[in-house]
Amino acid sequence: MNPYRLKRPALALAGALACAPSMAAPEIVGYYPGWKSDAFPVTAANVGAGKLTMALYAFVDVCWDGKHGNADPTVNDVAPCQDAAGDAASANGALVFRDAASDGANLRALVALKRRHPGFKVVVSVGGWNWSNRFSNVADAPAARAAFIASAVKTMRRHGLDGIDIDWEYPGEAGVPCVAGEVCARPADKRNFITLARELRAAFDAAGREDRKHYSITIAAGGNANYVNDGGAASGWLRELASSLDWINIMAYDYHMPWEPRSGHHAALYGDARDPVTADGFYAAGSVRRYLQAGVAARQLVLGVPFYGYGWKGCPPGADGDGQYQACDGGATGGVDGGNSYGYGHLLKQGYLTPAGEGGGGYRRYWNAAARAPYLYDAAQQVWITYEDPASLKEKAAYIKAQGLRGAMFWELSADGGHQLLNALSSAMRR
Repeated sequence: MNPYRLKRPALALAGALACAPSMAAPEIVGYYPGWKSDAFPVTAANVGAGKLTMALYAFVDVCWDGKHGNADPTVNDVAPCQDAAGDAASANGALVFRDAASDGANLRALVALKRRHPGFKVVVSVGGWNWSNRFSNVADAPAARAAFIASAVKTMRRHGLDGIDIDWEYPGEAGVPCVAGEVCARPADKRNFITLARELRAAFDAAGREDRKHYSITIAAGGNANYVNDGGAASGWLRELASSLDWINIMAYDYHMPWEPRSGHHAALYGDARDPVTADGFYAAGSVRRYLQAGVAARQLVLGVPFYGYGWKGCPPGADGDGQYQACDGGATGGVDGGNSYGYGHLLKQGYLTPAGEGGGGYRRYWNAAARAPYLYDAAQQVWITYEDPASLKEKAAYIKAQGLRGAMFWELSADGGHQLLNALSSAMRR
């Protein structure tokens, strides 16, 4: 498949092309949250493999000093390392599971879905927001990179997987700060990421020749300028990194968060002049433009979309009576588990949205034509909610096809409401 790789022997390239997925079909990539498997088990009905090209299993971690997890106990606990067999793992950089029995069962169930859906791939995603704190150490040390790569190949073969997704949040500036005495970010992170990806690509190609299949490498990447640039205004590192990747999943969401003082769309497709972040290109199309300007090919870009939303409380109606772009009192408390996150399924279950997509339970649905984004507002409760719906997904699918992007990715399967969002996305992408 990969036209982005440099100088390979003709026979090896031909083999990779034969094993790789078709370039013509759009990717529809969805995360499966492994830690939710008790309430949201891997079943054909829950996953909808026929509408996906790939499931990213979230998450596996890396081992360091015999432990994994985040050293900050307010984020999550540190636990002994377990490899894919449930045995103790000790090599710094090796892939490890949260719970080998549960994760292994989930992966077997996902892989079993491939029998009925040959176009469906299963990939493990390493890291995530909570578990990115060791990537800097792994990428910086040759021995740790080697352990990471060897365990990745072993894990793929053991479980019949199709690749690996690296969700490093973020090289050069860790999203979850380190505790005293720990290192989780370095100025050299982005250069080291290039080295890790290059070595991983070589190992995956070698394994693929032996196994007669293509093993993919994808990453989840930030949509802001800090991620795209590597100090100053340089962005050439992304082009180098992309030469070892199948594609990049741009996390084109969380442009506004409920701890901000004003309500705002967290996944606007286009900029709205009334939104202050528009000037910085902080919206989905602006993020894509950054990557294209950095030299990454459109066919290596997958646009991320959220199957969840956020809510603010204490938002006055404002001049338009809709609570949009208003000074609020912080995050709402009517979301999932009493928080400020509003999965689409939660909106339906609580009656804030009707099955027809209209507002309910005191909420009215609005549409921002500039941003191509829906929102809900309850004037009596003064709660404002930003979210994604079938209409906004159709707009994004049209944008993806018009720009020649590789496809769409979403976070995550359990947040959908009866596959309404997945059905809308799949239909729009494949039309």
